Amino acid sequence: MIPGIDVSHWQREIDWSEVKRSGVKFAFIKATEFPDKRTALFVDDELRKNISGASSNGIFWSAYHFFRTHIDPVIQAKVFCETVGDFTSLPPVLDLEVAGSKGERLNYKVRQFLDETEKITNKRPIVYSSGGFWRSYMTYEKKSHADWARAYPLWLAQYTTLWPTPLYPWAGWEFWQYTDKGKIPGVVTHVDLNWFNGSVEDLERKFVKGDNSYPAKVEPVQNAKQEPIAEDIGAKFTQIEDAQTFFKGDFQDPYSQQRTIQPQDEMVSRNTRKSTQKFDPHQKEEDWIRTYFLQKTAIN
Repeated sequence: MIPGIDVSHWQREIDWSEVKRSGVKFAFIKATEFPDKRTALFVDDELRKNISGASSNGIFWSAYHFFRTHIDPVIQAKVFCETVGDFTSLPPVLDLEVAGSKGERLNYKVRQFLDETEKITNKRPIVYSSGGFWRSYMTYEKKSHADWARAYPLWLAQYTTLWPTPLYPWAGWEFWQYTDKGKIPGVVTHVDLNWFNGSVEDLERKFVKGDNSYPAKVEPVQNAKQEPIAEDIGAKFTQIEDAQTFFKGDFQDPYSQQRTIQPQDEMVSRNTRKSTQKFDPHQKEEDWIRTYFLQKTAIN
């Protein structure tokens, strides 16, 4: 097994050369999230620095999106991929640990996100979750509702010194987050520590050089109770605008603080921050999403 970390702005500025010297071989980096009950996108302040630092020091990297259910999953996938850009190392990651729904409905939403992300990046995403969340929400009604997930690599969160407990429907795990109290050179705070279940050569073969067909292609998401979402061929993303939101970071945080969306290669000073577009409760959600994120290039 080989060691890795996962980081966000909570780790502040990281000395990636020291992280490399400590033996870390891979890193998962926080990218995006729609905070609970909010329609403004949160982009992690350290995303660009962390991707650049990991990449320039030869550390395999990926970025993750913290999934919520109050924003359309396809929109979440598109904004996530647009924000990160090219995944030139490890595949994209879905961080699944909170939900506003459960059972078959939640499985449907998660699969929509994964399908859209794979379509955009041409890489099979990695699924991050814990046994407690997965059993309580994803297999809440029937275990069979989550059978599709075995076709995706599992990054399992289980804080124990023992071997992780198996999680249905996977036969095993690819990545294991075993503590959130790690300390390593180059990171001034505690940091999540992970193992990859294999060698560096295995990691590169499976997730960097491979065709990413792990382990088999799954059928497109279908649900008899819900209408499929029609693909909008005439829609095109515009650059994400600067926006101000009162949000500190991951859902565990007990308090709020002003945060700003930052364009991909540009830092924004506090003096130049703009207010986010306000949501009109009388406007249909799909119309608001279209005006906020999408620019029509053709009128059907």
